[in-house]
Amino acid sequence: MMSEQDYLNAILMREQVGTGLASPALFVPGVIRPVIEQWAGRYLLDVTPSGSYAKGTANKSGTDLDLFISLSPDTAETLSEVHKTLAATLKAAGYQPRPQNVSIGIKVNGDAVDLVPGKRQNWLFNDHSLYKRRGDTWTKTDISQHIAKVSGSGRQAEIRLIKPWRTQKSLEFPSFYLELAVIKRLKPPGCHRWPTTCARSSPIFAVTS
Repeated sequence: MMSEQDYLNAILMREQVGTGLASPALFVPGVIRPVIEQWAGRYLLDVTPSGSYAKGTANKSGTDLDLFISLSPDTAETLSEVHKTLAATLKAAGYQPRPQNVSIGIKVNGDAVDLVPGKRQNWLFNDHSLYKRRGDTWTKTDISQHIAKVSGSGRQAEIRLIKPWRTQKSLEFPSFYLELAVIKRLKPPGCHRWPTTCARSSPIFAVTS
């Protein structure tokens, strides 16, 4: 009979995404970057993986590669115009862009990619403004803080196990909220500033390779 440990490890192995040279996070940015550079020109600051691939929480069954496009605070276009002109440029380059809430989805060599353009608010901090199509509004975020919080939590395996459950239950809420919920629920007793100033508790299970 398969033990609980073996069952959980089997799920993680099944959901393992490509790493190293096989990882879309390695080669996709280089494929799409020339198109983004043509579109943004001198206002482009960087194009970097920003979602579950960057945090170590990606699953094969339900993960797009998120690429965050950081634009200069001097970018003249409004956030809405940023989305529209990026989509138009992608279409002209032969892609089939799908406008989403804060991102634009495309396929790059068969891999699902979500491009998330954001305008840096100033040169002092890393806060960016993102356009939200739902409600025609905007939101502020610091992607680097999101990545640091999740990747430094030591709870990537537990997060990866919860994601298929969310899909099975047809629950719709952002992955970052799910990640925060798992981290908070599994923080050591008495810890109020997880994970930055607390000693980590042991994982629920030991992941074997």
